[in-house]
Amino acid sequence: MYINEYGDPSNPAVIMLSPMLISGSDIYGLMTPYLKGEYFIIAPDQGGHGKAGNYVSAAEEYRELKKYLLQSGHTEIKLLYGASLGVAVGWRLFFDPDINAEHVWFDGVALTKSSMIMEQIMKQTFMKKKKELDRTHMDSSDSLTKMYGEYFSKLMIKNLERVTPRDIDAICYACCHYDLKPLSDEQQQKLHLEYGEEDFDLNASRKAFKQYLPKVKVVIRKGYPHCGYMAAHTKEYVEEIENFM
Repeated sequence: MYINEYGDPSNPAVIMLSPMLISGSDIYGLMTPYLKGEYFIIAPDQGGHGKAGNYVSAAEEYRELKKYLLQSGHTEIKLLYGASLGVAVGWRLFFDPDINAEHVWFDGVALTKSSMIMEQIMKQTFMKKKKELDRTHMDSSDSLTKMYGEYFSKLMIKNLERVTPRDIDAICYACCHYDLKPLSDEQQQKLHLEYGEEDFDLNASRKAFKQYLPKVKVVIRKGYPHCGYMAAHTKEYVEEIENFM
């Protein structure tokens, strides 16, 4: 993990944990033009992305981020944001008694203890795209552009170019294995949870909604794929997040 820091450290702290194939600096560049408040933004490059080393595990990413937060004195967090892969780390911070997140926004997370089928599909999909990229050296993808738009697609392809097959294996495992436990009433009040209507993580998570977070109103974006609303309507999305804070 490589920690990107932006803004005055005395401002309220916001953690941005980005989805797979989007670096911390990418998510900062996408979202912060629409923020109206002044924040200290912590936007890590997770393993396999940006300036970070290889992706070993979500547990290792979490340990590195927690170590940074404790050493820097940022244990009071205004917003803990995580999308897709980012939630694998965000989930661990959410339950950490040493870190107090005032508001938590998770987008596109597979809340399942283990989904081997989904893990294998993810690996096959990303490895196929990785091999295609290595062969063609393309700078965008028609399928990704259709889902996320040209700009988002180019960011994803840029990160896919540097990610390794071993990174992909570890990342796909992290996305499909969660240590699920019931959320307290206080935790549920802090949490915004959302999915695209066509999100492959939505069906995998439905059983967890009733069992672990029954009081959380899950937002489902009609007509959108995994993390699709964020990519298509970034301005409105960020405005909703800031209103939530």
